[in-house]
Amino acid sequence: MLRILARITTAAALALGVAACADTTSPGATPDPDATDGRGFTLLLTDAPGDFHSAVVTISEINLHGSGGSVNLIGDDAPYTVDLIDLRNEVATIVDDIELPPGNYSELRLVITGGYIEVEGDDGSTRIFASSPNYHALPAGAPVHGQLHMPSMGQSGLKVKLPEHLDIGAEETIVMIDFDVEESFGHEAGNSGRWIMRPVVRATDVTFGGNLLVRVRLADGVVLPELAGELLSLIDFPVTLVPMAGGDTRTGTLSDADDDGVFELMFKGLHPGDYQLGLEILDGLLVTFTPELPVVTSVLQRETTTETLTLTSIAVTGSVTTTLALADSASLPALNGDQVTLGDYDARLISATGDTTTVAYAANEDGVHEVRFTDLVAGDYTLTAVAPAGVTTTYGLTLPIPIELLAGEAETHAIVIAKATASR
Repeated sequence: MLRILARITTAAALALGVAACADTTSPGATPDPDATDGRGFTLLLTDAPGDFHSAVVTISEINLHGSGGSVNLIGDDAPYTVDLIDLRNEVATIVDDIELPPGNYSELRLVITGGYIEVEGDDGSTRIFASSPNYHALPAGAPVHGQLHMPSMGQSGLKVKLPEHLDIGAEETIVMIDFDVEESFGHEAGNSGRWIMRPVVRATDVTFGGNLLVRVRLADGVVLPELAGELLSLIDFPVTLVPMAGGDTRTGTLSDADDDGVFELMFKGLHPGDYQLGLEILDGLLVTFTPELPVVTSVLQRETTTETLTLTSIAVTGSVTTTLALADSASLPALNGDQVTLGDYDARLISATGDTTTVAYAANEDGVHEVRFTDLVAGDYTLTAVAPAGVTTTYGLTLPIPIELLAGEAETHAIVIAKATASR
């Protein structure tokens, strides 16, 4: 099933950051192209087809018809060519948030100017039937075995009746349209060898979308630091929104239009359901929020959900890297017949508050055994190497190593094993 998901949003109402109310346009109203409160319109495609290897179509126009006229949703953009088979369980955007005049709409019409199908023949080979042997989207060098007849698709277009007259007003509307690929292509009667496209399309559902307003602020006393010489701002924390039911992740940038210290972002025209809300944190920062991220939030029909996130702490972090090597004259013993290796040693980092992190040394791409401790706040630490049980080790420097780590600093400390013997 090819599903065309039409998301209609109200730009003017959403900018206010409040839940939109129903439009009062009377039935039969004419779309007004000069109206100032235009509606954003997004059109998505997805597919779960039947037994076809390919089903490619080129859509040159998508017209939304009202009682007094129509709006071409593609406009001057290039025609959209898509293989419906590639869209199984996927979603592709072909119209993204254009301005749509308010009014009453009753029909969606797709002008399809070309296409081809690839099907399996009786002998098991694949055969291609195209609207034209010169159709631009045909695979290079592929033979065309017959014609795909598309009556009136390039003139009057494919007409899709909406479930009811659709009043586009001050709210978001999501229209789901099912395009049954398997039922839409078939052999023409007789022995002409042609296939014919008579799309089976049903506008099956109309739901009302919702919005999500994300507000991010700093807790009292929290000041954003510099990172790599640049003063940070909340606009440096992109917002991510992931539908829990599956689908594309949305991202956006916060802004503080009224300069009140609260940064905001509105996600408009969302399908009702649960979403996971988070912020992307730059490398080199340790940040905490209230509530803890990610947050699961619910978007409801005809409502604007507000989520307020408070940044409670932020620190520019540093790192400590330690390498471990054998002195030229040193070797590692065997224990119970098993050879000890550098990978049997651990690196241990202890903070001034007693927090302890122990990690085994591992060889990097250059064969150097190392451990890197990251996301460390500025402060005092001690670093040591821990030998495996049963091995007595002497090092080329005094352990533990005291470290005074500054914000954003990256320190490296080399530890060399001077002597290692099996303990008695």
